[in-house]
Amino acid sequence: MSAGEPVASRATIVGITLATALVPLNSTMIAVALPTIADDFGVTAGQAGLLITVYLVAMLLGQPFAGRVADALGAGRLARIAVIGFGVCSAAAAVAPAFWFLVAVRTVQALFASALTPSVQSMLRSITSPDDRGSAFGLQGSVIGVGAGLGPVIGGVLIALFGWPAIFWVNLPIVAVVLVVLHRSVPDRVLVAARLEAGEQAPVSPPPHRTRVVNAPFGAAFSTQVLSTLAQYALLLITPIVLDDRGWGSGAIGLATSALTIGMIVMSPLGGRLGDLRGRRFPVVAGIVVATAAVMVAAIGGDGTSSAILIGALALFGLGLGTATPSILTAGIEAAPDGRIGLASGLLSTSRYVGSIMASVLLTVVVGDDAEGVGAMLAICVVALLGSLVSAAGLPSQRRRPLT
Repeated sequence: MSAGEPVASRATIVGITLATALVPLNSTMIAVALPTIADDFGVTAGQAGLLITVYLVAMLLGQPFAGRVADALGAGRLARIAVIGFGVCSAAAAVAPAFWFLVAVRTVQALFASALTPSVQSMLRSITSPDDRGSAFGLQGSVIGVGAGLGPVIGGVLIALFGWPAIFWVNLPIVAVVLVVLHRSVPDRVLVAARLEAGEQAPVSPPPHRTRVVNAPFGAAFSTQVLSTLAQYALLLITPIVLDDRGWGSGAIGLATSALTIGMIVMSPLGGRLGDLRGRRFPVVAGIVVATAAVMVAAIGGDGTSSAILIGALALFGLGLGTATPSILTAGIEAAPDGRIGLASGLLSTSRYVGSIMASVLLTVVVGDDAEGVGAMLAICVVALLGSLVSAAGLPSQRRRPLT
């Protein structure tokens, strides 16, 4: 097998990445179910919100630890354990007899979920050749985007037809598909062989300074993702506030905010492929330049920026960030030394939560009633994106293969 030929098929890659789609799917479906859950268990809306809080906290804290476990235990083995555990917790949540039980099971489910992204991304690095790795992470980005985008829709339909337990039962078919793919296509014993077959050298005992996860390329990827995610979530939080203040209905607001997600779904595979052809830095810089320009145009209008311009900025931002994200992730994971790939993936996944939390905090400080302060928040997004451009300069620039 030549160095440029992929080790895993696209179908295998998509099947594996379905595991990571469980994470955003279950993060967004639950939001739709909260009012029904609160009514059924006789708790307040604030208490029901614990189901979201415990999930996010477990994901934030659990992913670096899970990544380290993946390095020690094996990514394939941990993925199987995490998927099975996630499925068991989903079934238990669906038959929860009391609210406290549902919160406890949801917390454990989130801990298993925190192991999915690090283990899957470790496997993707192992079963893809260096020349096709960006494309694999681009496919993963699209699968995750579909999960996030369809979560509220699927959740709403299932709750209307079958009640809130259905949002947990629906995980089980996905779990079954992922387990079949893992069993048939990615046994643990082939992971190292796949990397050797793809043209990477066998791991040797590196000098101590080469075993560090935190190095210059990884730091560039981490900071680029934190800052770009800050802007992404700030836009997603700003838009409903602005449109609601202008009298838009919830359905129209949801459709408008989907412009960003659609752009990312469309461009992620193309952005990943571009990184394989032109080096990791090029698509990141190009994508963030597009995203920055879009937000700058919206920021010029300040608090009074038009709805059309704001939605257009969302769409262009999604296209730009979709182009950039696969290569950010690929560069960070490729920078990790052997034996630290899972930890690197866990830290990179955590960086997205860091960016989103920063956006949420800034929103509460900057944006007031009647959408006052939106212009300032847009300006903060521009600054964050400019900072991510500076960070992106530290990403690898070498081309993986000649353009054809």
